[in-house]
Amino acid sequence: MSEQIHDVAAELSPMILAAEEAIEDATAAVATLIAGTVAKRRAIGMLPAEAQPTVLILQQALSHTIRSGSMVLRAHGRFEEQYRTLANGDTHPLTRENVQNRAATIADADRPQLSVVNG
Repeated sequence: MSEQIHDVAAELSPMILAAEEAIEDATAAVATLIAGTVAKRRAIGMLPAEAQPTVLILQQALSHTIRSGSMVLRAHGRFEEQYRTLANGDTHPLTRENVQNRAATIADADRPQLSVVNG
């Protein structure tokens, strides 16, 4: 059972990290869009009151994006709790360090081994 838990955690780890990074990218993109919208509104001389509905919609999008990031982080924490419970406190693999270590181990395993024969 413990080996299965390690395998599941190893498969989920890159997915969780990718989701967290994608949400960060989306947060930055929406924030940039808000800033660009305000800059363009000013450049064309539109009154702030006229552009306010658009800015409010974008603000809601930003809030939802940040909230979704928080939910993924909470799921990450839940995975950690479940893992520690099932794996009896083993080192939790759902961390960047352990994902990188596992990736390096897999890469080493796939690399052809050279042997030196003493003659």
